[in-house]
Amino acid sequence: MLTSIDRVMIYAVLCIISFSTIMLTSHHPTGLFAMGGLLAAIVGLWVELSNKTELKQQKKQP
Repeated sequence: MLTSIDRVMIYAVLCIISFSTIMLTSHHPTGLFAMGGLLAAIVGLWVELSNKTELKQQKKQP
């Protein structure tokens, strides 16, 4: 099972990949999928980071 720190890292990598795809492609229809991926990554990061108590608890455990 993934911890919240693992999920934050996955969302951050998805955000970087989506942003890079948007910057490297011109106005193709695939840009819409990249925008959707970027939006999903931003929402996922916001949800994960809004629950800071779970992140703090997981950092304290060895």
